Amino acid sequence: MPRPTTLPEPWRSLAKKLGGVGALAGVFGVERLTVRRWAKGERKLEGPARKLFEALLREHKIEAT
Repeated sequence: MPRPTTLPEPWRSLAKKLGGVGALAGVFGVERLTVRRWAKGERKLEGPARKLFEALLREHKIEAT
């Protein structure tokens, strides 16, 4: 079972739906640390990654806050 995540919403809900931060990172093809940095605003989510994030939110019916 995946550990609870400390990501802010909507990242937390998305990670939970996909099976954890590692699974979410796999979808993006990046390291877990990169996902955490995006979620916490330490790195900007741009280009194809931004579009994929928005598509995943729509697919899983998660509201962006």
